[in-house]
Amino acid sequence: MTEQEINKFIKRAAKEAALEAVKSALAVAKPSFKGNCYKQTEARLYAYPTLLENIKRYKLDIEDLKREKITEKSKDITFFGGDCGIRLTPEEKQAGKILAVELKLQRDQKEIDEIDAALDLIKNDEYYPAIEMRYFKKMADEIIASQIPCAERTVRYNRSRLIRQMALSLYGAEAL
Repeated sequence: MTEQEINKFIKRAAKEAALEAVKSALAVAKPSFKGNCYKQTEARLYAYPTLLENIKRYKLDIEDLKREKITEKSKDITFFGGDCGIRLTPEEKQAGKILAVELKLQRDQKEIDEIDAALDLIKNDEYYPAIEMRYFKKMADEIIASQIPCAERTVRYNRSRLIRQMALSLYGAEAL
């Protein structure tokens, strides 16, 4: 191999290592739920509207990054672990930014898909609106009870029943 071929090979390897470092840094491993799957399901439901907004924002961010003009040469040295840094071209930096946002988008979309699958299992239940009103619209049990109409205790009981069904779908035997 010539020196030029070796340098090309090193540069390509560095780019691939940089992209892998970005992927691994942004990859979020699912935490183990040794505790309460019910509470985790509630937390995921409360986060649902925010995740939907994040997805919209990430899509706009990706479009903006793709439209962004690359005019200047980068003098930044980027460190991806170890002691040596690599100098990225403006195109590589832009590709890295797009990749980072795409990874966030994929992570949030996966979470939305999982929640949607669990919600689909309970959508036909007559007390399903209590889930939407509580977790997506942040309504109090008193208001939910007046809109369904039923007693507050009935709202709490049936919401709890539906959350347990969702937890079983989301976490399997861990939710038992």
